[in-house]
Amino acid sequence: MSNPHIYPAPRYVYGDSTPFDSEVDFIATLRASVECCVELMRSQHAVDCARARVAEAGAHVVRTRCELAALAEALEGALRATGPRQTEAREVAQRVSMMAKGAITSEARRAQSVLDATVVRADQTVGEARRSAAKALGALVSAHELPGARFGFRIFATEERYGAEALVTLSCGLRLTFDATLPDGHPMRTPCKVRALRDPMVVTVPQQVGWWNKRVEPTAVHLDGLTILAASVDGSRGALLLGKSVRSGIAHAFDVDWSGAVPRAQWHDGEDTEVFELSPQDADGISRLLRAFEHRATDVPGARRTMTEATLEGRPLGEHDPSDVCARVLGLIAPVAREIARRSGAPGELVLRRNVDTGHRDEVFVTTAELLEAIATLPPSLRRAFALLELEKQPRSRRAPSRVMPSFEEISACEFLSVS
Repeated sequence: MSNPHIYPAPRYVYGDSTPFDSEVDFIATLRASVECCVELMRSQHAVDCARARVAEAGAHVVRTRCELAALAEALEGALRATGPRQTEAREVAQRVSMMAKGAITSEARRAQSVLDATVVRADQTVGEARRSAAKALGALVSAHELPGARFGFRIFATEERYGAEALVTLSCGLRLTFDATLPDGHPMRTPCKVRALRDPMVVTVPQQVGWWNKRVEPTAVHLDGLTILAASVDGSRGALLLGKSVRSGIAHAFDVDWSGAVPRAQWHDGEDTEVFELSPQDADGISRLLRAFEHRATDVPGARRTMTEATLEGRPLGEHDPSDVCARVLGLIAPVAREIARRSGAPGELVLRRNVDTGHRDEVFVTTAELLEAIATLPPSLRRAFALLELEKQPRSRRAPSRVMPSFEEISACEFLSVS
């Protein structure tokens, strides 16, 4: 008989042997997060350079127009001051004036066309940079669990199988959707009936009754034989769509709200023209049905693959600069990283220990020098975003590997030498 006062050992502990709050290898998450944020800031550098080129081209157009306007005014003043009286001389002056105006107009148009072309190239660069940033973020979140992450899923029936999407919501305002691949033999691989999860299943909803005098009345409806066409759970919200078959379409739709002390649920008809609040008993039944479905789909969030959609504060990720995303990710991992550094007991290292078996622990660690090496590949102005991690305050660990990546200054110097 087990002792109720003996608790299972945590999977990870800090360097000082106190329990670590998470069950994931945060050292691996930290490495990947810093690499992701470096990629985000590289994308930001590309965005900044593109905007600088547009600003420079715009300033050149303004200067050119001012200089050309001054030149035209000076030429007109000179011609008026000369005031040739001979007909031939006046005709020459008019031709000179017309030629000058034509040349000035042509040069102004050329400068504007250069600006327009620069804007087009800059828009392309910004779009590519933001796509690259989204790819880096998707790779990070698909493989690692960031602090405060909340997971959900969407499952929807096709002709022969269920398709799935994994939802990840981060406390920093990021929300990501991933394709999720269900393996062969998975219990949610093929569409299932309600009775496979909960039987019997009866709810009272408005239905049309009567042959001659048709009317709508609350009616007890058996759901046992219906097929689950789609289901989703996202935080305190859930949804469930039922129908006779995949081809027949939606017969009943339910929205579930778990934010209160007891679950609430609303029923929608197949055409979504009528909404009905279920009784507490029926709402509890639908809630249990959806939770049972969720239990079968518990590994869908872990099957996330390619990111298909991402938003920040409700707006598409493509409308935000990569530096905004970087700041949100660093804001999530920095408090944990600082706490690990404080408890590591090894200067210049971030250390966690993993309980393997009784009396044995494996150490996982990363040196601050390794992380700083990756950050040093960025321009100095962009490195300030990583100050939250407080890596530069640490001395170099004796276990730090030799530097292999050139810094931004070294790369720029090589480019300068190759050009000169």
